[in-house]
Parts: sequence; structure tokens; C-alpha cells
Amino acid sequence: MFDKSSSFDRMFPNQDFLSGKGFGNLIALPLYKKTFEQGNSCFIDVESLEPIPNQWDFIKNIQRISPIKLDELYQIHNTQQNISASIAPQLYNEKLTIRLANVVKINRNAISTPLINFLKEELNFLNTQFLKKKKMGKSPFGTERYFKLVEEIENEVIIPRGFIGKIIRFCRENNIEYNFSDERKKLKEVSFLFNAQLQEHQQIVIDTIAKKDLGVVVAPPGSGKTIIGLKIIADKKQPALIVTHRKQIADQWMERIETFLGIPKNEIGKIGQGKTKIGKQITVAMIQSLSKELDKHDGEKLLNAFGTIILDECHHIPAETFRNTISKLQTFYLYGLTATPFRKYNDSKLIFIHLGEVISEIKSNEISTAKKPKIIIRNTELDVPFNSKTDKFETLSKILVHDSTRNKAILQDVINELKSDKKVIIITERKEHIDSLYQYLKQFYEVITLSGEDSDNSKNSKWKLLKEGNYQVVITTGQFFGEGTDLQNANCLFLVYPFSFEGKLIQYIGRVQRSEITPTIYDYRDIKIDYLNKMFLKRNVYYRKIDKQATLFDEPKEEIIVSKNTFIIDKKVKIPFEKLNFRYGSIAFKYEVSEMKTELEFDIENFEIRPEFEVLKGYFSKTLKIKNITVTIHAEFEEGQLISQLALSNDLKKITRELIETVKFTFITKTFLGKPNIIGQENLVDINQLQNENNAKFYNSGDELLNDFLQNQKYKHRAHLQYLAEHHQRTILKIRFVLNPFSFVFLLAGKTGFHIVLETLNTEEATYIWHFDNDKQSLPDKLKQIDSYLNTIRTNGRQAFIENPPNNFSRILHDY
Repeated sequence: MFDKSSSFDRMFPNQDFLSGKGFGNLIALPLYKKTFEQGNSCFIDVESLEPIPNQWDFIKNIQRISPIKLDELYQIHNTQQNISASIAPQLYNEKLTIRLANVVKINRNAISTPLINFLKEELNFLNTQFLKKKKMGKSPFGTERYFKLVEEIENEVIIPRGFIGKIIRFCRENNIEYNFSDERKKLKEVSFLFNAQLQEHQQIVIDTIAKKDLGVVVAPPGSGKTIIGLKIIADKKQPALIVTHRKQIADQWMERIETFLGIPKNEIGKIGQGKTKIGKQITVAMIQSLSKELDKHDGEKLLNAFGTIILDECHHIPAETFRNTISKLQTFYLYGLTATPFRKYNDSKLIFIHLGEVISEIKSNEISTAKKPKIIIRNTELDVPFNSKTDKFETLSKILVHDSTRNKAILQDVINELKSDKKVIIITERKEHIDSLYQYLKQFYEVITLSGEDSDNSKNSKWKLLKEGNYQVVITTGQFFGEGTDLQNANCLFLVYPFSFEGKLIQYIGRVQRSEITPTIYDYRDIKIDYLNKMFLKRNVYYRKIDKQATLFDEPKEEIIVSKNTFIIDKKVKIPFEKLNFRYGSIAFKYEVSEMKTELEFDIENFEIRPEFEVLKGYFSKTLKIKNITVTIHAEFEEGQLISQLALSNDLKKITRELIETVKFTFITKTFLGKPNIIGQENLVDINQLQNENNAKFYNSGDELLNDFLQNQKYKHRAHLQYLAEHHQRTILKIRFVLNPFSFVFLLAGKTGFHIVLETLNTEEATYIWHFDNDKQSLPDKLKQIDSYLNTIRTNGRQAFIENPPNNFSRILHDY
């Protein structure tokens, strides 16, 4: 009852006439021989629930229901409709009971309809692996479309423990009575010796966590997140498990445990790199290794081994790992640590569903030891035509990383800083950019590169050099110099590749705020390319906040500030859906700033958006039930020049992968199924011809479109199509389509020849098959021949074709 993709179309047969072709939509007709022989699809005794011995006698004695009885049933139904949600469970003589352990368990029979709808809406997420397979051209068959975070068993419903707070609040707000049972158990206490002096901002977090048993702590780089984690462990006095996603971070935890808890390295438990040892006081685990250990036959020993669990950089933990690993551990305390609780793809809710909500957040201006960085902005000369609506970013990226003028300007700034004996970090996002910069700098300086091409041994040896300070320049990608990078000696950062994601900026700047010297940040603004300039204007919002001692986590206020030289606008505006402009990876709109007599174009990042989704705007609006989106805009002008710009919208965050897939499929079914006209003069069309008619290029191949249809269980010929798709000779022929009735055309290979098979999606038509010699060269001619047959069918009707079929034609009638 919690499955968004469930369908009840087979439950309501409404047909009282048999055409002779089959049973039609009377799918649930009783006494179907095959199921009847298995003890199903028959009438049963309501007392014993056993099949009635003589089914025909029972049917013979059934009386027609009278209008009076129907009126009585109607009155009873209306009375039940008026019963409020708060007392509805009483119909089952059972009160709602919520039990908290490693998961939350709720007695199934007592769940009211409002609570069912709440859980169904909040706890269903699209499986990203499903989309990845589709984009790679692989069949997603067998891969669930959704992560279904509600598990149903016979008498209970099971959901992740982090959702407990929301459930309790929902029940209180909706006057749903419930009993709460806390079934968590603490283990025998262990002692810790904490050897560190907390700073003021850290103590505030610890005071808050003293009252909370689970939740997420947001702590920006440089705030002492590791110290906070160790203090939590020491205060809870339970055997502890620290879970990380990278070896480098795990090694840092081991070092800090030795330093601040005084536990020798050989007494610290470790799960990772083929080793599994549970420490008496504390254990550090790699998430991948922990998952594997739990899957082993003796993995149960880990389930009850820990009373406190801390997930470091919890925003990196995959959804399936939460479900299959973390939720199994029977811990009393569960906390997540992160600098950036938000994710690019709007699925950060997963963190909070499994770990609980944000219980404490440190803001950058609260950290007394944080050094305010010096920020230097360089305008580049890069200037190439780029239209974000029609051009792909990767093309621009290649030009950018190889542009010699831009790279020379970067190198000159690096050399100037090196002359001042500073240690420099250069962060880009492309391996070829690393190579370009390295080829020049290696001739004169001690340069270390870090990328995905380094082996584990190479990474370890390079990190040893970095920590010892035996380098002048590090050139790397953000992936390898984000979380867990702890270089106290780095004090100059170069951001040489454009981006706009706020979380990256927080992480990168935090890497050089650990030095005693005031850090210097270089940022390169590609001002002549509008798309890249907008990325900078978003970054500059954060730079301006640093300058004002504010933080990225501050919410914009609705105010307009005008001074002699500066104009700032922070306000909420309404933008009609039809005014939105869909681009590669973003949604844009224009807004008139009357005070400055100018029109600004804002864009909001959404990596799932593509220009072809323009045709879906009406569907998005209808599905979201909003005609105007609410946007918070920020823009700052200095001396009449725009210097920073940002737009945020919770409404547009609702355009998730899941919603896009749903809306796209709705559009496809309404556009293609039952289409009366034929595209051009051809009856057989490929995926490009099919989409060109509607300017909706959603699919790269016919297989992708077929896979979308196969995910929907309601289509009559789904099983037939699945078989044909698995045996289709796609290396010889791409899947073709016929529009009316909507059909798929496959090529199958037999022992002596080819078979071209036409199978409809949902209409009660036979399967049409044409047989040919296995001559690949003549295949185009055969397709033209079939197209002419289809034209005959379209002109004269199917019956005329069937009465005079060609010798190589046969058909298979469906048994409904």
C-alpha cells in the first residue's frame, strides 16, 4: 500500500460482453482452470476460508442483490467516510504503536489513511542506478525504479529510524493517538580519556547533542569536526564505531584517536583492507568493507557490537548502503557529520530519513580561529561562442582547459605566489588540465599531482610527501582534495575550473583555512562567456558573504538596500512556469530590476534538465499543481556593475529525476499511443523519426523507449515484448515502430533465416511475422516491402491483408 508504482487496474473488470477473441479485461474472472487447480481463483467459505466443494452449486444459489440492500451499503459507506483519521484505527480495535530500535516498526492494521499517504509520499525515491543503466543504453530490467524505504511484512511496517521525529510530529499535528516504545538498549559502559580543550563553537554542539540520540551535525571545514566526533564518543561512554568512505579519512581518524583519546593504535578496531578487528572501545570502518562483513555468515557479531555510531561525511553514503548496512546495526546513538548536508541532485532527504534531522550547525563566523581569506579575482580573455540551450558544456570544457592564454595567466599567478615561499594548491576538474599545468611547472618546481589514475601505492607515497611539506605545488581535482584533506601547511588556493555548486566552494576554501597564515584564494572569472560568468556570479555571492562575515547557510532576507555606490536586492518573486527556459543542467528566467533599469537573467542549477524538456513545462506545472514558481533572488551591484548574482527555488527542487521520468512517460504515452496520422509517408519509423515530429528527443535509442514501457505492468503484451527485446538482433537492425496501433518491430535470427516481428503494445492484435533469408544486404529492401504491406493495411484494412497474405507471412493469435 506504500508503493508509488503499484497499479490496481486488474481489480475492476467492467465488461459484460465477450467478443469471442478472448476474455478481454475480465482478468480476475473466477474459476480460471489453471489457477483453480492450484486452489486459487475460486469461491471460499467465509468461516473456514477453504474452497467450497461444489463451486457450480454455490454460483447457482447466489441471489441478485436488491436495490434496498444497495441503499443500506451506501449509507454504511457514507457513515464510515465521516469518521476522522484520529479514530479510524479503532475500527480495527487496535491502537497505533510506534517502536524504535535499529529501525522504526509500526503495527500495520492501525495505520490510518492520512499516515499511509504521508509515508508513501515521503519515503519513495527514484533509484539512480535505474537511470544510469538507461543513460548507458543498458536494459534496466530487474532493477527497481524506486528505493522504497517502507518495508511491509505481515503485521508491521518498517521504516528507517531517522524518520522517527517526523512520524511523531505528524501524528501529533493530525491528532492521531499512538503508543511509543523505545526498544533500543545501551551496552556496558566503557571509559574514554578525552585529551583536548574544546573551543566555544564546539562546546555549543556538544551541549546540544547531550539531549539528542540521533541526528546530523553540520560543521564546515576548519571547525574541528573530528574533535567534536571524539568528544561525542567520550561522553556517551559506549563502544563506538566510526564509518568513513575513504581510506585517507579513516587513517586521519586513527591518528586523532591516538592523540586525543590516548588509545594505542594496536587497540583501535579496524574494518577495512581485508582486516576485521573490533576494538574494545572504538573501531574505524570503511563503509564498503563494513557492508561486506555484514554479508558474511559470521557478520551478526557486528550487529550488536556498538552503542555509538558516527558516519563521517555522511552525505557520501549511498542510499542502498543506508538500507542494507547502517539500518542493520543495533546502536543506541547514531550521528552523521558533514560540512555540506545538501547534494546536487536534491536527494539530501535520504540523509535525514536514515540519520535524523540537523540537530546542530556551526556557522563559519562562529569559528574564532578561522582565518578570513584574501580573495583575488582574475578576469580571463577566454571568448568562444557558447549557447547553453543548444551547445553541450563538454565542448566548452575542452577548449577552456587547453586555452594557452588562460593557462599562462594562471601559471604567472602561481609563480608569483611561489616566489613568496607559499605552498600552492591548484584545483581543476579535468585530468587533461592537470597534465597541461604540470608540464610547465615541473621544470622549475616540486610539483605533485593527484588524480584517479594514481594507484593506491602512488597515492600513499604522495600523501606522505604532502604531509611532510615536501612540495611546492599540488595539482589535483576536487574529488581528491575535498573531504578528509588535512594539510596544515597549505595557504594558497587556485580555483582554475568553473563551477557553481556552493558545497564545493565551502570544502575547497576550508582546505587552506587550517594554516596559521591568512590564506589566499585565486578565482578565474571567464567574463566574456555568459554561461561561465553566471557560474562566477554564484560563487561571488559566497565571497561577498565572507567579506561581510556571513555564511553560506544564512537565508536571504526580503530587503532592498540602496547606498551611494552599492545596490543589493534580496527578495522573493513569482515567475510563471511558461517564462522558464530549460537548458543543459539549469533552468533560466529573466527578471526586470527597475531600480537599475536592467534585465537580469538568472539560472538555477539542475543537472537533470535538458533543453528538450521545454515541451514538458505544462506537464511539470500540472503535476506540481503550481502555475508560478517562487524564487529567492539575490543580486549585488557596485558602481552600477553586477558583481554577484544567485537564485534559489524550493519549487524547482521538486523537479527531481523521479518527477522527470514520470512526466516524460506521461508525455510519451499521450503523444505516441493511438496517434492517428503517420509520420511522413513511412509506416516503419526509427526513434529519431518518432521524436522529430514532436521536437522531443528524450531517447537516444529505441531500446530506451521500450524499457520505459516495459516498466509499466499494465500493458497486455509486456511479457511478449520483453522476450522479443532480449532476442532482438540490435547489432543488425535498430528497433522500429509503427504508430497506429502503436507497435514495436524486432529482428529475430533463426537457424536458416531472419524473422521480422511486429508486436503491439496494448491492443488485441495478433503478432505479425515476416520470414526472410538471412541475407543482411537485402534487409533494407525487405523493410521497404513490409512498409508497403503496412500501407496496404492502413488503406484497405487488416482483414483484406490477412485474406491475401504473402507466402512469407504468418501470425500468432494471443490467448487472453
